[in-house]
This record gives sequence, structure tokens and C-alpha cells, in this order.
Amino acid sequence: MYCKLCGLPTPKPPIRDDGHEFCCHGCREVYRCFGDEIFAAGAPAATPEALPQGREAYLWIDGMHCASCEFLIRKIALRTHGILAAASSYATATAKIIYDPELIAESELPAILGRSGYRARLRGDAAPEYDERPDLLRLLTAGCLAAVVMMFSMLFVYPIHGGFLRPDDYEAMRWLAFEATPLALFALSSVLVFYVGWPILRGAWTGVRVGMLNMDALLALSILAAYGYSVVQLFHNPLDLYFEVAGTLVAIVTIGRYLERTARVRATRELKGIMQGWSPRACVLRDGKYEICNLDELVPGEHIFVRQGETLPVDGTIVGGQGAIDESLMTGEPFPVSRSTGQKVLGGSILLEGKLEIETGPEVECRLENLARILWNAQSSTAGIQSGVDRLARIFVPAVVVLAMLVGLGFHIGGAPLEKALLASLATLIVSCPCTFGLAIPLTTAAAISAALRRGIIVTSADLFEKAPRIDIVVFDKTGTLSTGAMAVVDVIGSADLVARAAAVERHSPHPVARAIARLDAGRTGSDVEVHPGRGALANVGGRRVAVGSRALFATLGWTIPEALASEAVNRAPAESVLSYVGWDGRAEGAIVTRDQSRPEWEAVIAHLRTRSRVALLTGAEHSNGYAEGVDEVHAGVPPEAKTAVIRRLKAGGTVAMIGDGSNDASALAEADLGIAFGVPTSLAAEAADVVIPGDRLERVVDTLELIAVTRRRIRQNLGWALAYNATAIPLAMSGLLNPLFAALAMSASSLLVVWNAVRPILRDESNPSRNLHFRELQANVAGFADPALHDK
Repeated sequence: MYCKLCGLPTPKPPIRDDGHEFCCHGCREVYRCFGDEIFAAGAPAATPEALPQGREAYLWIDGMHCASCEFLIRKIALRTHGILAAASSYATATAKIIYDPELIAESELPAILGRSGYRARLRGDAAPEYDERPDLLRLLTAGCLAAVVMMFSMLFVYPIHGGFLRPDDYEAMRWLAFEATPLALFALSSVLVFYVGWPILRGAWTGVRVGMLNMDALLALSILAAYGYSVVQLFHNPLDLYFEVAGTLVAIVTIGRYLERTARVRATRELKGIMQGWSPRACVLRDGKYEICNLDELVPGEHIFVRQGETLPVDGTIVGGQGAIDESLMTGEPFPVSRSTGQKVLGGSILLEGKLEIETGPEVECRLENLARILWNAQSSTAGIQSGVDRLARIFVPAVVVLAMLVGLGFHIGGAPLEKALLASLATLIVSCPCTFGLAIPLTTAAAISAALRRGIIVTSADLFEKAPRIDIVVFDKTGTLSTGAMAVVDVIGSADLVARAAAVERHSPHPVARAIARLDAGRTGSDVEVHPGRGALANVGGRRVAVGSRALFATLGWTIPEALASEAVNRAPAESVLSYVGWDGRAEGAIVTRDQSRPEWEAVIAHLRTRSRVALLTGAEHSNGYAEGVDEVHAGVPPEAKTAVIRRLKAGGTVAMIGDGSNDASALAEADLGIAFGVPTSLAAEAADVVIPGDRLERVVDTLELIAVTRRRIRQNLGWALAYNATAIPLAMSGLLNPLFAALAMSASSLLVVWNAVRPILRDESNPSRNLHFRELQANVAGFADPALHDK
């Protein structure tokens, strides 16, 4: 059976309430609060019975450059026997394929989607290094040759059209202007059209093969129309050429696309350390030998061995050993828990102390893998305003082609010479070139990504700036976001000597609580250390056997804790704190209180956000730990699977932004209208989010929202200009008042205006040289992601 709320498998026996079954108490409580309103606010939880029959596969798709590619990929996939369903997202460059494993193998899917020029790879495959040299060569060729073509046109072609230069004016320039220049323009434009413009032509041909006209189709028609007309005229009337029109179109589009791709590759390169995905391996004992194998090679009932510092690969039951386990990635709880023989553990957790032997259940499962599936389902079905623009283009393109043909036919029927009819038709086709549509969003997005990087903010979603213009509800995760996720000592009951002894004992332990206590004193170091995973430790310090740990440790040792000390310690320990007793000679002499620390700027950031939006706290911990007074609402004790349902319910009240850092936040980040991974996010959280803010500066959340708002406004301005330009220029071309030359100039001027508006400074202090400090800080933060020690929380 499956959970009524989140759709994940229920335990045996399941948790029942009011005739429904749930996978955990948190899901039950969320359903009690919100009921079926959750499903009214969005799609209900997907159970296996509701999915198309077949196996799911998720792929990364490189080479998508507009939302029309989503439609192309779907059509290409569905033409293959054995593929049952397909969906893709240009914004996240992902695809979800449902296929019949009896008819087609998963390993064949990348080659199937790659038949039309896309580069596809399965979710777990490593990303190949991208070779920029072909793109750089095309870019340099476009800039250099287009400049030469325009120079020749301005020196010779334009004066001829304007009547300033005639064959009999200058005998010395006759050959250069009227014979050599047309041939040079033909040669240079041929290189521009068929080499530099090859990606455009290939994209157009791909669309034609599957029966659709995309943005590339209209670009290709405009380029080839200007080029073809000029080639014909080269042999009949070499004074009437428009090679510069074709060259300008190719150069503008090539440069715009390169800027967009460069910004995306730059952001992806910075994220390389945290975007590796979830692909762990397991150590098993087979035929008396230890082997390392992939998760899909594990069988039910197999024993897995996990050492200190390693990640638990799958869910299971401990059959040997004990240890302190950090489950914060999965549950949101900031404190490590002690687990021993007979207790269940979650895949994705980190073993901080001890060694474990784990037995897999009747089915090899990993809770983190279930969360990953939720994440990929959300990612591969996202589309932004660019898809609306391309849907408009799918109507706009054939409409313009038909319109251009009708204009030419109308002029010819009306008695106009064939040349004039062709020029009017060509002017209509050229002036309506969708360069402004093609650049309005991508170039603005590229400029915004660069501005974000300079501020230490990484944009990971191409449709980030295309979402709803106003955020109504801002939801924060607690651990690692509003709090630092690091333990610190907040109170000491005892003398300075007691603190020094405790620090000497804990100096050998990697436990977060032990690290916090060890930082209190840098003096002595204990000897003959005895660690009790999840409980504490003992060591010889100054000739005494000193113990530091929980009440359970002192009970195990048979040491006493005076009632007065125990009462005082409990009263002074705040909620969600860890109480560690310190003693020697069989008796507790004092206590040290540690807890997860709040970020110093959290109150100011929350207060600023509350002037614009509602602010909510969403945490897997049972207590809000003093944050409730600063926010509008609190959802505590929510398990990872139910966080998605809470976000879905909140979306019924407006657009939602979610800020979190753990894998347990990944599905919620993907479900939210805007997902922000903060601090030292896990790979799943970073992949799910629209924005990654590395480091510990919470105020950058405010900078992010401001940058998004300005960029959205800039996109609307560019799209508004594109629509206004086409609404004005097309009627002029249809009337015959605009010849192809001025049509090309108008088109170029319109595109340049969009480019200028896109690349001008987005935020107020963009011109401040100190902004580079943020980028250097960003590089340091991102480089730190590769350090496993940073993921101890």
C-alpha cells in the first residue's frame, strides 16, 4: 500500500487514521491539518498504479536552446517502439522517459534522443567535458566576417542604392565596386550562412523532419531568402544585393546564443562539485571476500558494511555494531542519533562514529532514492514563459511565411513587376525576423546570471526569471538555513577546570557535540580514550578517568549524577539542546549545554521579507527553537515526503519561495514556485533549486529576490518592444514602403536595442568594483563543497 499524502510505500503495519494509511506520523498530521485541500492545490500524490505501465528513466539533455526542443524531443522519443511516454524541460535540461524494458534497454535511450543532434546522458552518468573551441571559432568567424561584409556594404552597396555611386563616376573604382565587391560578399556570406549558421539550419531541418516550424525555421527562411535572392541577383543585377542582411542575421543570433550558453556553462562549472547526483556504492561480503558494488547489484537480505565517515547506501536494519548517525539530510533533525543492533537506519544518512553491519530488507530501498524520484518528476515537467513565446512562434512562423507569399502574390497580381513583388515579399519576411523574440529572454537571462555570479549567487534554472512576478509566501527550512547547522556551547555548569578536562576528552571525537566542547580549551589532550558511539567518551586527564556524555553513558558506567545537578542542568538546557555531563571518580561534577546556533542576521532578513510577503518556517524538527516569534506560521515535525505536500497546500494561497539546504528539502524546493538552496547544500538540493547561494550570508536571499524582480521586468520590456516592433514594421513592409535594406537595418536596430536593454546593469551597484569580492568568495565556497567534512551536519 501507499501513503495517502506522499505516495511512498507504507510500513508494515501501516499508520492508519480515518480510513487512510500513511507512511509516517508526520504525513498523518499534515493530512489531518490540510485534508484533501492539498490535492485541490495541485496534483495528488502519484502512486505506481496511476503511472503509465513501464520503467522510468531520467536523462540530462545537452543542446536544447529553446522550448520548441521540448516538443521535438517528445516527438522523436515517441517514434521509437518501446517508449511509452516522454516529457522534457528546456529550463532544467532534463527528460523523463517511460519505456518497456522488454522492448528497449535503458542504455539505448541516450542514442535514441541523440539522433537529431542532442547530447543525452542518463542521470547517473558523469557529464563530459564541453569543448568550447568549435563555438569560439564560430563566434570569431561571425564577428570578423560580419564586420567585413558590413564594411563593404557601407562603402559600396549602400552608396549604389542611394544613388551616390554610379558606374561612370570613378573609373578607378569601377572594378572594385561593381565586380570584386559582389563576389567578395558572396564568398564571405556563404561562409557565414553555411558554416557559422549551420546550427540554425540544422535546428530548422530537425523541426521540419518532425513536422513543425520552430524559431530556427523562421531564422533559416529569412537568412536563406536574403542569401538566395542575392545569389540570383549576382548573375542578373549585381547592384541589387542583400548579402549583408543574411550575414547580420547569422552574426546577431550566433553572438546572442553564445552569450547565453557561456553564462550557463559558467554557472554549471561552478556547481560541478555539488551536482554529481546520488550514485553511492556499497561494501558487501561475498564468498568470504569484501566487494564494492553498485546499488542495483544488491539483493534482499544482503549484508552491507559501513565504516566511520561513510554514507549509508540503502535503508536497512543493523545486525552488528553501533554508531552515531547524522540523519539531518533525511529528517532535518540537527543532532546525531545513536543506533545499535536491531534498529532501522535510512539510506543517505552519515555514520559519524563506529562501524555498522546492515542487512537489507525484503526489497532493496533507499529513502533518498525515493526523494530523488520526486525531484526528477518535478524537474522534468517544468516550463516557463519561453515556452509560451515559442508556442507563439509556432503560429508566428507559418503565419509570416504565408503572409510574405500573399504580399508578393498581391503585388504581382496588382501589376507590379516581379522584382518589386519579390522585394516586398522578402522585406516582409526579413522585417518580421524573430531576433527580438529570440534574444528577449535568453540574453537578459545570461546578463542576470553573470550579475548573480558577481554577487556570489548561482542560478541553476533557466526559467528562474520567467516565473510569477511576485512572491507571496517565503518558506524557510530551519537547520542549516536560519541556523548554522553547527553545534556550539551555550552554557556551562561547573568550573574552568571542568571545562578543560571535558575539552581534553572530546578532542579525539569527530562527533559535532564533541567538537564544540573541544573548542572551549586548546590545552591538554586526554589519553587512553574510550569512545561510546552516540553516548560519549572517557579518557585519562591529569591522572583521573574523566567521562563526558549523556545520562545513558553515566548509567552504563554506573556513575552517579547528583539530583541537584540533574535538576539544574535540565532547567538551564533550552529546547532542542544537547546536555552533556562531565565527571570523574564515578560521579558527575558538572554539565555542558550545546545547541545548533541561529544565524546572527536571521531576524533582520525575516523582518525585511515580512514587509513584502508572508514568512513560514518548515522543519522536520519537533520544535521551532525560538524562531516562531519572528515568522508568520510554523510547520514543525514535518517529514521529508510531507514537505512537498505542505508546499503544495501553501501554493493555493499564492506563489511560494522555499529556502533549504538538505536532501530532505529537495522535493519541496522542486515543488515551490522558486527554490533556493542555501549554505552548503547537498547535491539533490542544489539540483532541485532554481538558485544556489553558497556560504553563510543569509542576506543574499534578499539580493536574489531583488535581482529576480528586476530581471523579470527587463524581460517584459524586451518582449513588449519585440511585439511593438513587429506590429509596426510588418504592416510597413506589406505596404511596399520598406525595402529589404531598410528592413534589415530596422531589424538590426531592434535587436541591438534588445541587446542593450538586456546587458545594462541590473542592480544599483553593478558598477562597483568591490562586487568582484563576492565572486572570489563564491569560488572559495564552491570549492569547499568537495570537502566531505563540510557535510558533517
